[in-house]
Amino acid sequence: MTAAPRPDAAGAAQAALVLAALLFVSAWPADPRATAACDAPAEHSAERGWTREVSCAGGPALRGPARLLYGQALDPNRADAATLEVLPGIGATRARAILDARSQRPFASVGELRRVPGIGTTTLARIAPYLAVEVSPQERAAPGAPGR
Repeated sequence: MTAAPRPDAAGAAQAALVLAALLFVSAWPADPRATAACDAPAEHSAERGWTREVSCAGGPALRGPARLLYGQALDPNRADAATLEVLPGIGATRARAILDARSQRPFASVGELRRVPGIGTTTLARIAPYLAVEVSPQERAAPGAPGR
């Protein structure tokens, strides 16, 4: 009995490359408008406090990691630990440290995350593009708020 011939490594790599190209081309939408950005992404449905389905027809703000998918920043004063863990260099320990620090005093700016143990200049530089501290209308109207 003879064994079936085995393709050499170069042939296998070439076949894999061709298959990947075919899959890529087949996934490309025929209508370029199908990939158009959603100008006003809104939550269509949620599960356990995270956005699960998005609508472009308006509605409540996105929550959880879905914000990052649509180019919206996370607020370190409002994000839960699991959401913070999607940030580069932030695991369970650092996410918990962020929650602990904000329970003592909310962050007034993204730069204040340096007071969190385990977050130094390098980590802050990695996560800062994904964060923004949002000021609620109630906080803006509070006596002593900036601009008052």
